[in-house]
Amino acid sequence: MTGKYDATAGKIMTLVGGKENVQSLTHCVTRLRFVLKDTSKADKEKLSKIEYVLTVLDSGGQLQVVVGNKVSGIYDAIVSEYEIAGGGKVATDEVTAEKNKKGILNTLMETISGILVPTLGVLTAAGITKGVVAFLALENIGVLNTSSGVYMLLYALGDGFFYFLPIMLGFTAARKFNCNEFIGAAIGAALVYPGMVNIAEAFDVSHVLFAGSAFEMTYYNTFLGIPIIMPGAGYTSSVFPVILAVYLASKLEKWCKKTIPEAIRGVLTPILTLIITIVFAYIVIGPVLNAVCGVISIVIDGLFNIPVVGGAIAGAILGGGFGVLVLFGLHWVIIGMALQLIALNGFDNIMACGGIGPMIGVFQGLAICWACRKNQKVRDLAIPATISQICGVGEPLMYSVLIPIKKLFLINIIGGCIGGAIIGALRTKMYMFGGSGLFGILNYAGGNGVQDIVKYCIGIAFGGIFTIIATILVYNDQEATQVLGQVEQ
Repeated sequence: MTGKYDATAGKIMTLVGGKENVQSLTHCVTRLRFVLKDTSKADKEKLSKIEYVLTVLDSGGQLQVVVGNKVSGIYDAIVSEYEIAGGGKVATDEVTAEKNKKGILNTLMETISGILVPTLGVLTAAGITKGVVAFLALENIGVLNTSSGVYMLLYALGDGFFYFLPIMLGFTAARKFNCNEFIGAAIGAALVYPGMVNIAEAFDVSHVLFAGSAFEMTYYNTFLGIPIIMPGAGYTSSVFPVILAVYLASKLEKWCKKTIPEAIRGVLTPILTLIITIVFAYIVIGPVLNAVCGVISIVIDGLFNIPVVGGAIAGAILGGGFGVLVLFGLHWVIIGMALQLIALNGFDNIMACGGIGPMIGVFQGLAICWACRKNQKVRDLAIPATISQICGVGEPLMYSVLIPIKKLFLINIIGGCIGGAIIGALRTKMYMFGGSGLFGILNYAGGNGVQDIVKYCIGIAFGGIFTIIATILVYNDQEATQVLGQVEQ
């Protein structure tokens, strides 16, 4: 072993039970995500004391080793040294009884995060680009003209990824479900095919189902007499339809491989899998999920529309609670739901409030850096973690400082509640999901010009001011040195 992280990789692999105990390994921005055959073989206490390891969690059926921005280097060291397949792809016969013990909720969390996390880097880059371009093109700003070539090319870069997101997720979902990745991508492509997306322009309305209700659905054509029901923008930018469709395809593909004679299996398997899956996706999966999203929208609207206090209550729950979800790695379910609502409605209220969490972390990180300016030990942890927080990655600050010093984590939650309550009370909308931290403000550009950006900034101001003052008042150098010293021992 000669690489920078090889020693750390070796210690981690030893303490998770060795290569033979690793069923799969993936990683996100800050975490190594192990699925182990026997979780009892992992020594979490010793793992948490390894160099670069911030903490170790059990979440979503995974052993998550949080290593901050060193994750890519350590992951590469493990994969190259121990010859573990990148992306965590394993043969189906390696799955043990441990998988059956996860439970429905844990399996759901693991699946959604496993599908969305590989897209995170590009998704964030596309979101920031889209946000910057949308902001510069606002009528109040006027830097870019929407008919200019600069705007068109840059917006294509930002919006193109989100528009064709089902293709990307079809690929990662197929990898997650051990299906042919190109079948997954083909399913995503069929869901965003322009001829289907523009069906409303090509045909007159055939019929309206459940007219006048929250479940009102319009269809323009049929498949063998069965209505083809689609949302207004088709399934562009959607998340869950393609995931469920690829899950179905993975089952069909396995059945076809077992049933169809070998001589014609190579051709018939993808044909039958794609035809059955795509028809089922348009006829059943899509309409059902649209109805579910309709129910979610009704519940959210109902909560926000409680007289006087509704928006504030909903915003406080979402603003303060999102950090707790991040703590357990469960935030991807909420993000997936927000992306789905943006695709359906053009905006989202859930992450509009929950999205304040990263900015509260920025304010708190800066406050800690100022408060501990004479304490080199705490500064060595707080400064790089705060820089990471500013760029939108919050786990380093959370695990290295906030969680050990519990009073600071409580302040973080309260600050999120205050800011989220104001954002919710002002009915703030988020129009895209991309950047986080300082870049998160760009997610609110669109719709009402700079109106939602202003509302978001008001929430940030109140939540941030409270967080800064409370952090400086509560922070104690001696306590921080003692607590963080115990964590490192």
